[in-house]
Amino acid sequence: GEPLEVRPLLRAKRFEDLVPETKALKELKPSFTRKEHSRITSASFSPVAPYRLAVVSGTKVGIWQPAALKEGALEEGKSLTKFKDVTLCASWRSDGKLLLVGEASGSCAVIEVEKNTILRRLRGHGDAVTCAAYAETEKSRCATGCKDGKLRLWDVATSELLSTMEAHDDCLKCCAVGPVGAGSWITAGHDQMVKLWDERSKPDKPAIAVNHGSPVECGCAFPGAALYASGGGTAVKVWDLAMTGKVLQELNDAHSKVIMDLDLDDKAATLISASFDGFVKVFNSVDFTHLCSYKQTGPCTCVAWRPDGNGLMVGLDDGSWQFRSRAGKTKKKAVGEGELVVGKRVLRRGKKDGPLKDEDDDEEEESEVEIQKSKKWKREEGFLRGHLHQPELEDHVVDQQGRTGREPKVTYLFRKFEYRKLAEYLFYYTKPREPSYGLSIVSQLLEQGALASALSEMGEELCFEALRWLQGAYSVSSDSLQQSLINELLLQLIDCNECLRPPQSQKLIGAMEKVEQMILKELQNQEALFETTGAIESI
Repeated sequence: GEPLEVRPLLRAKRFEDLVPETKALKELKPSFTRKEHSRITSASFSPVAPYRLAVVSGTKVGIWQPAALKEGALEEGKSLTKFKDVTLCASWRSDGKLLLVGEASGSCAVIEVEKNTILRRLRGHGDAVTCAAYAETEKSRCATGCKDGKLRLWDVATSELLSTMEAHDDCLKCCAVGPVGAGSWITAGHDQMVKLWDERSKPDKPAIAVNHGSPVECGCAFPGAALYASGGGTAVKVWDLAMTGKVLQELNDAHSKVIMDLDLDDKAATLISASFDGFVKVFNSVDFTHLCSYKQTGPCTCVAWRPDGNGLMVGLDDGSWQFRSRAGKTKKKAVGEGELVVGKRVLRRGKKDGPLKDEDDDEEEESEVEIQKSKKWKREEGFLRGHLHQPELEDHVVDQQGRTGREPKVTYLFRKFEYRKLAEYLFYYTKPREPSYGLSIVSQLLEQGALASALSEMGEELCFEALRWLQGAYSVSSDSLQQSLINELLLQLIDCNECLRPPQSQKLIGAMEKVEQMILKELQNQEALFETTGAIESI
């Protein structure tokens, strides 16, 4: 036969062989994660320090800022919850003082972030506000894009609607300041079009209109707005909107699913994209060379670079989001002239179970080998302070010995999700005349939403034991909470077992009649209590 050509398998590049741009991106590690109640629809960093982050989710906009005590982490400064409908977008003003937030109800809120107050609302939209942007030169002007495809220009100071443009035939998804100035705007929408508007020359007709080829979900303008990147479907394209309106770069298969968001870093050197395929990818913005990818736990909905280039935020469809940042380098304290440098004491383990060696290090900092050995020693011992450390008077000493007793049976069954065995344990081994412990199991099953699965189709024998247990519980329970748990248990027992609807065997019929008698007796007691209450109120 013909010889088979054998080629070497492709291998992943070592970190040392990566280009400098990729190495810098690999240094961005997850430093903070958060789970919101609703989908993350948008995220935006303030353009000025300390680069606060606005996270849009549900009817809330969270404002996050760098944590004071932990480097790389974030802390929630202020939450804006004065919204009656779902929030869809957020855009900062160039000075970082005001924030535009679009709502699904058709209004856009102008928020003063420092005071956490809504200054005014821009009303008059025909549908949900999907995007918004401030003018760069005139801080009192802004533009909003709507689901009805219209672009509206506003005077923020007076809430006056200046003009309305029939921008797109479908939902308008993104808007940005154009290359000409305050009267120039770039828009893109679900009608697959990217358009440049100049309200001073042609307010009713776009100066440039190009077709992306698929519904545009996102876009971002390069510095100066002469170039514009649009994302829609699985393709990313860069357009020259200042001169010709031609495509300068395009990547048709950037992702395997729809691209949801794009953003540029502080130098416009790298373009980052987030997609529903669960990947965040970083490309060189000049030639679209792929630099790095970040795999996420679910579909991505938004992404944002921090303006200083030292971090990025990724939002997911399930409401979770993460912040990636570079680990800060420890700064060495400068030694002043005439100061005495005290050597550090390093505890080092000898060879194989040898004694600990105590030596003085006269250098200003420990060597890397010594640091690694000391860390290894601490991990082996299991105590952060070391076994030679004596506790201070104010220290609380925690006993490190293991557990002496076995795990309780009920705890073990809950941990293993053995709900049917929990039902058997409840009816066979707990005392109905002392129902507190048994009802605590019922309460825990209700909290976990597992009571129905624990009681479903138990069979006649176990149903009979359950009815007997309920008889004893009804006869002794006087607490209202216990009564409600017993009633819920009986209702679920009947609903989840066909042998009780109605009971066929004589044994089950007799048990049901006894339970019915207990319930009738309880109702009579309640009626007597109502009569007594009425007599007291009439006095």
